[in-house]
Amino acid sequence: MSVVIRNVPKGHNWGWFSREDPRMHLQTVDQKHDYKIWLEENGRRIFEPVGKIPSTVLKKIAEEVAAHRKFVETNWVRFMIKQNWLQLHVSLPEFVLIAYPNYPHKFTRKLDLTNEINPDFLKSLRPEAFELNREMGSVRLDKNVPEAGAFDIRISSLLWQD
Repeated sequence: MSVVIRNVPKGHNWGWFSREDPRMHLQTVDQKHDYKIWLEENGRRIFEPVGKIPSTVLKKIAEEVAAHRKFVETNWVRFMIKQNWLQLHVSLPEFVLIAYPNYPHKFTRKLDLTNEINPDFLKSLRPEAFELNREMGSVRLDKNVPEAGAFDIRISSLLWQD
C-alpha cells in the first residue's frame, strides 16, 4: 500500500494498493472509508469521483490534489514503472513513452530532444543508456553517469495533458 496524501480531511488517507487498476487514481486506504477518484482518462488530467463522496471530503481532497498534483503524478509514475505499465523506446533524437502498453486504454507520448538539451550532449547519447528511473520517476538519459551528474526528464510532465 502506498499512502500519498495523509489526513485530508482529518482521518482520511489517500493512495493506492499494490494490486490496482492501471489508471491513475486516489482512493482511501485508511480502512475506515471507501472513496475513489479517477485522476486521468486516456492521458488527460481529470478529477472524477467514483460514486458518492460527501461534499466536505470531496472539497478538501480536490484542493489537496490541485495543490500537489505533480507530487501525486510522480508517485503514480513510480508505481507505473514498478508494475511495468510504462515502456520506453528510444530512437534518437526522440524517445517514446507508452503508458499501459498491454491495455486497451494505452497512450503514447513522444519527446524530441533536439530542442530540449545541448546538441553536443545529444550527440554523445546512446539509446541503450536510456532508462526509466523509478526512484526519480524520470527518464534518465545516461544510466552510466554517476547520480550527481545524471540528466533526468520528469515523466509526469510528459505523460498527462490538461
